[in-house]
Amino acid sequence: MLKKGLKEYPFDKYGYPEIRVIDDTDFACEGDDPFATAQLLLTSKFDVKAITAANYLHQLDSVENSYNKILEMLDVMGIRDEVTVLRGSLPMRSETDYDRSEASDFIVEEAMKDDPRPLFVCVQGAITNVAVALLTEPAIANRMHVIWIGGAPYPAGGNEFNLSNDVVAARVVMNSEVGLWQVTAKAYSMMRVSFAELYEKVYPCGKLGKWLCEQLWDVNERYGKMRNSIPDFRASLAEPTAYAHFACGEMWSLGDNPVAGLMLNSQKHDAVITGAPYINDDSTYTLRPDNPRKIAVYDTVDAHFILNDLFAKLRYQYGDEA
Repeated sequence: MLKKGLKEYPFDKYGYPEIRVIDDTDFACEGDDPFATAQLLLTSKFDVKAITAANYLHQLDSVENSYNKILEMLDVMGIRDEVTVLRGSLPMRSETDYDRSEASDFIVEEAMKDDPRPLFVCVQGAITNVAVALLTEPAIANRMHVIWIGGAPYPAGGNEFNLSNDVVAARVVMNSEVGLWQVTAKAYSMMRVSFAELYEKVYPCGKLGKWLCEQLWDVNERYGKMRNSIPDFRASLAEPTAYAHFACGEMWSLGDNPVAGLMLNSQKHDAVITGAPYINDDSTYTLRPDNPRKIAVYDTVDAHFILNDLFAKLRYQYGDEA
């Protein structure tokens, strides 16, 4: 269900089952979240019920920063009045000590609605808001699905940005009964794209294309300065991946866009169904293959399909803007 400010696609007349979507995003953390949120909003199959601002880096102002940045992009798209935007929770202190938020309460409210359309909560960062919602009302576990961009590859696990922002919340979700598709760092790092390609395929797409690219390049410059100021960074350049990485070159990973891609094409045969692991305090996994609570783990995604869908929708919606 496209927002009123967007054009219908020629194929919309054939109809297809809609999916209700809540987009949970640490939008202001770095540059890829806006691309994923844009793809969700530009897809007719998705009825985006709300965008919920998530925390990052354990910063007290992170939720507010994400909230304001989301509104900025919606203004650029001309659909600010069409989209509900809500503030989320800061990281959980423990499984019994946490704060509810308008975001977590909305997840509960939407999940409990008598709506036959499936509900997906797409988590592009810390999984705090979903965990708090599940603890607030456990009955929602059987009334929604979660796609989470987070966690290091199996079997070991280990340090990974989105997981590290709230390990307690990830543990809560793993131990719940909610349907979970986990997109690991191995999978989301496949979403690499060069700045040259973004300049060719995204930048010409009206105000939104320009805004998406420029905010990403600003983030790249900021992170690059931070990284190059670290004393031991230069010493690490002997490692093959040390320099040709995001914030240090002409590329980025649009690692959050699989939330849109997997709802369009679930890549069923690329998912490994396994018992949910226990998440240790250091972000490693204690494997539990016999755990009756199963999750789907993606270590690979179809980056070509996902990125080309994004580029085509941006071009169709905004390619003819002056």
